[in-house]
Amino acid sequence: MGLLNYSPPESLNERPVNVRPRQKSGRVFLRILSVITFLLAWQFAVSLRLLELPSPWGTMKVLVNLILSGDPLFNKTLQEIVWSSLQIVIKACLLSFLTAIPLGILMGTVTWFRQYMDLFLEMLRPIPPLAWIPLAYVIFANTSSPTEYVQVFVVFVGACFPVLLDTIHGISMVSSIYIGAARTMGASRWQILTRIMVPGSLPSIFNGIRIGFGVGWMCIVAAEFVGGKLGIGYYIWSSYSIGGREAEIISGVIAIGLVGTAINRSVLFLEKRLVQWR
Repeated sequence: MGLLNYSPPESLNERPVNVRPRQKSGRVFLRILSVITFLLAWQFAVSLRLLELPSPWGTMKVLVNLILSGDPLFNKTLQEIVWSSLQIVIKACLLSFLTAIPLGILMGTVTWFRQYMDLFLEMLRPIPPLAWIPLAYVIFANTSSPTEYVQVFVVFVGACFPVLLDTIHGISMVSSIYIGAARTMGASRWQILTRIMVPGSLPSIFNGIRIGFGVGWMCIVAAEFVGGKLGIGYYIWSSYSIGGREAEIISGVIAIGLVGTAINRSVLFLEKRLVQWR
């Protein structure tokens, strides 16, 4: 056998087995199994009267009815109630991100400005967003819609710090090797910022956005417990106050979880599209 006629052994010609579809189906199976396990445990607890709650099937019927026909006490469908809260979250989070990301970039690149702001922000960061509600009502008392302004403010505060801190972290984690190489090639400060530091920090920024949206969604629900005329938090609290509406309360909680999951998935999808090098 000549060198030109040499062929590798069969073992080298074998294609690697693609295990990703198998792994994906395994993950889907485990997720479905976890839901089934939870529903069975719920049904078991209700059957033994361990919990004074409606059955899973009864709750699902109420949930579907709320989606299709709405709640006669509120004259709204569940999706209209959820959308009322979601609008505030979107507006407040966009305002928060437009403030936190530039501020985080500035604090991450300018040392003296970070030192200037550090103590002030560290004092504000541990304050729970809901603790601002009474003061916010005083601040926005003379506005056209004080309750809405308060809700926007609370969500703004809740969503701001995760994005701010992750932006600072992302900027600081950009390798100094890339920055030094750019300077050696004659890049200006603006070029280094826009072409190296900001793109390099995008994964961290998106992580902060994802967390910020989640915190903001939790904040609006809690804020509507305290005050509000419409929204999923207000709907749940009103159903509790009326009494005998456990299925409606659980349906509202399910809606909160589904919307929160959808927000998280949407940000992850956007990140994969925009940060393809990660």
